[in-house]
Amino acid sequence: MEKNKRKNIIIASIIILLSVTVGILSIRGLRKKDFPESDSHMQKPLPSAVAKDTVAKIIKKFTPNPKPVEKIDSVVEGTLLDEDGNAMVGVVVSDSYTCQLTDSTGHYHFRRNPKAKFVYYTVPADCEVPTHADDFTANAYIPLEKEHRTYDFTLKKLPMGKETNYRLLVIGDPQVTNAFSPYYTDMTDDLKQKSDLSRFQDETMTDIKQMLNRIPQSMPVYAISMGDNVQYYGGFNENLEMGMRKALGSTRVKVFSVIGNHDQDNVPLYTKKWEEAWGPTDYSFDRGDEHYIVFNDVKYYRAKAYFSPGELSNTQMNWLKQDLALTDKSKKVVLCYHVPLTFGNSPMRGAIPLKIESEKGHYASSRLSAILKMLDEFKGGYELFCGHTHFALNHVIPFADRTVYEHCHGAACGNIWQSNINICGTPNGYYVYSFSGNRIIDSFYKCTFMPVSRQMSLFWADTDFNGECYAVDWNLEKGKHTLIANVFNADSQWKVYAIEKGKEHEMTRISSKGQDAFSAGYHHKYAQSVSYRFISKSNNYLLMNHLYYYVLEDSTSVIEVKVIDRYGHQYSGSSKDVVKEPFFNYAHSY
Repeated sequence: MEKNKRKNIIIASIIILLSVTVGILSIRGLRKKDFPESDSHMQKPLPSAVAKDTVAKIIKKFTPNPKPVEKIDSVVEGTLLDEDGNAMVGVVVSDSYTCQLTDSTGHYHFRRNPKAKFVYYTVPADCEVPTHADDFTANAYIPLEKEHRTYDFTLKKLPMGKETNYRLLVIGDPQVTNAFSPYYTDMTDDLKQKSDLSRFQDETMTDIKQMLNRIPQSMPVYAISMGDNVQYYGGFNENLEMGMRKALGSTRVKVFSVIGNHDQDNVPLYTKKWEEAWGPTDYSFDRGDEHYIVFNDVKYYRAKAYFSPGELSNTQMNWLKQDLALTDKSKKVVLCYHVPLTFGNSPMRGAIPLKIESEKGHYASSRLSAILKMLDEFKGGYELFCGHTHFALNHVIPFADRTVYEHCHGAACGNIWQSNINICGTPNGYYVYSFSGNRIIDSFYKCTFMPVSRQMSLFWADTDFNGECYAVDWNLEKGKHTLIANVFNADSQWKVYAIEKGKEHEMTRISSKGQDAFSAGYHHKYAQSVSYRFISKSNNYLLMNHLYYYVLEDSTSVIEVKVIDRYGHQYSGSSKDVVKEPFFNYAHSY
């Protein structure tokens, strides 16, 4: 009996072992698709005869990862068609994080970045720039919404195809505030109560409209505001940014915008108002044979304090790399941003010191080398466009075994509407570029309410402007009858000559940190809403490179100044017209 009982136990044990073995072999033979998504039996207690960790490994190996439930707004997709319903193939669509080309049906589909706020398309060169319904500012984007994934666009083809020639207006820092900045119209020092926005409309935009009258209607004209459309000096104004958008978009010109430091000032509400008016801060578009890329290079490190030179995040660099990778390499790339990349004296770690003795203490962006390497692929070359400084500077420097040229555009508002001049003495105004193919074939600076021929101001080095003079600023010997020429838009290729008694003498260029005596002298008396330090020699950020001087051989000579720009245009001035007073016309009134 006992023997039979023992025999039965042995047989039962063998059966159990065989059952477990067969089960294991069966599991090994299964494929992932054989498991239904709700395999609840796999959660049952395991037979004690098999080590739990062994079976757990087997289950983990063959159980599929649970398929995530895709949220409706985790993907962004849509279709781009022309007005006739034809697919727009090969157009870049982006959420400012991911870039993708539309397929043969005009469709795009990619995973939406959780931080993305907009989806936009890079306006192709052969299509019109779409604008907002109530003005002529660009609108090639759609705000992203929760619980929504499909965003379609309809593009309008240009009747004559891609434009081969066009004009571009570049407007540096309009920077209208929500306060009444000091404003005078004559020498009585009678302060006028006129808002900055009204001044921008009545001065800058009025001059632009007059300029447009001289450009044929058949010539396409576009514009870019280089940032700081507004500054909430005087308190927050709910409607200020939108008011500026409507002012900028009040002509036939299609207008784009960069976001500046004062448009945001590290306050989410301010950034939100800019985005409501203009859309994404990082985007691109094509015109002619140029590919324009706009990005926000203002990076704050404390309150309103930001890094200078400008910087980009790793995420932005990844987006920029994608955008450029999808761009035709025969084009010229025009990078548009606010804070200069080639100089600044509040650097982020990794910024590169400039190897220029006269600009000691300045740095280039930590991102500049990587950006330039990406731009090297383009046969049309590249342009670097910025604003921010309130002084005009065509900054040409040696950097990373090459020569880098950054166009730093003077401000439309000058010294924030406290006068009619920038802190470098350049009058308030804007720039006009002419593009043909992938080249800039012409450009000039347009001073507000002055003829195009006005490209300089002349001074005697010894003149006292409210305690400031050029001789002291630039270590020029006093009493030598030295003539100073402030040539507003000059760069290293311009030629500036003083003609004395029929003989040409090349004037000596000043290029260093410092100030403009005339501007400093004017604001020494009239600066109110902004510290005088901003325009004085104590501002180590201020670089001057468009001042020239000539020491007269005969103090009684009348000197003619001849200026030849890089395009061969010639401008002239005379020592008969030197500025002798700190409130001279364009500084105090038009």
